[in-house]
Amino acid sequence: MVADFPMVALHGQASPRDGLVMRMFSICLVAGLMSTPQADPLQILATTPDLADVVRHIGGDAVEVQLLVPGAVDPHKVIPKASMLLKLKRADALVSMGLGFEHAFLPALLEKVGRDDLGRGASDVSQGGSRHLVGSDFIGQPLEVPTQLDRGAGVDVHPLGNPHWNTSPQLMRKYAVGARDFVSSLRPASAEVFSTNWKKWDAELGKSIEHWQAWLAPARGKPLVTYHRSWPYFADAFGLVISGEVEPKPGMSPTTRHLAQLAQSMIELDVQLLLLEPWYSESKLGNVPKMTKVSVIKIASMSGKEGYLSWMGRLVRQVASAWDLAEPRVGKEEESSVKKGAD
Repeated sequence: MVADFPMVALHGQASPRDGLVMRMFSICLVAGLMSTPQADPLQILATTPDLADVVRHIGGDAVEVQLLVPGAVDPHKVIPKASMLLKLKRADALVSMGLGFEHAFLPALLEKVGRDDLGRGASDVSQGGSRHLVGSDFIGQPLEVPTQLDRGAGVDVHPLGNPHWNTSPQLMRKYAVGARDFVSSLRPASAEVFSTNWKKWDAELGKSIEHWQAWLAPARGKPLVTYHRSWPYFADAFGLVISGEVEPKPGMSPTTRHLAQLAQSMIELDVQLLLLEPWYSESKLGNVPKMTKVSVIKIASMSGKEGYLSWMGRLVRQVASAWDLAEPRVGKEEESSVKKGAD
């Protein structure tokens, strides 16, 4: 109920217009007192589009997520820039892959920015601060942890294990739980909203995983070849076997001799699929595609603007096409969840 303020005459007797003005003023005053000011969105930085996409879905209007590195690019080639440093200084929080995925740029930036709440870089970025979520902390035991390190192992060797865990939708699902709890710790008042958003996203991913698993089930145990060791988690998630890489060692360009040996092995194993990220030149494959008749699928090992679910759906569809696997029929309730990768 709005308070009835007395009419005050400026020149003697109050007019009806004066009363109307005062009533409007009282309504605005009471409305202002009753309303709760909206907190500004959390400014969160993410090192990859996958991480950013999940935080956006969970955070909703309560977060604004920017990429520290623009788009889907080769993380080994990213160079630290002053613009990145400025973003880190202004951000409320940071989300990274971990396991040294960002070794080329993030350790140096963290050392330079000097924020304890974002953690320190040192030789890797596996340990974050109170406002730095490291995604690999939620995936369990990493794959391919080297037993010994030496220069002969290659250029892009990760001592903490293979960092490309985002290619497994099951592990991305685990990361989302950590992301939910992380943003809730930053904005406790919105924790219930974050939980609701997470449940919706998790349910959609869960249905999609069931569909993708059924689609690729006939390919379980089949071999494939990759250019770089970016796909072990994807292979593990769907029961595929990586039989070789175009790179003789991580980060090293292939020699003619290596390509010839690889082609022979692919023929013997009847390899029909080769995964190649767009930042690697197809010319590096030499005559392997002609010699083996393999299907070369050029796709990034992370999502872009399309979002994680759409990217993973597109990846599964393209991989299935290499073995001519027909998509399983889905019910109407599942259709909206699994159609994202259809285009």
